[in-house]
Amino acid sequence: MEPRRETPGIGEAERRDFVRQGRAVLLSLGQRDLARRYGLLAAGASSREELAELLLSMLQARHAG
Repeated sequence: MEPRRETPGIGEAERRDFVRQGRAVLLSLGQRDLARRYGLLAAGASSREELAELLLSMLQARHAG
């Protein structure tokens, strides 16, 4: 089992920008509901990695739904 690497926190401005860009991607794909959900769930993310994982899960949900 690999040791988990510490991921540095993300600044508020950077987090807002990342969330804005993620929502823009989902909106460009016509996924308004997923973009809204992403914005809500992203509030609990504390790192870039968590935000990226959340965005990927939203994109996967698009294909599953």
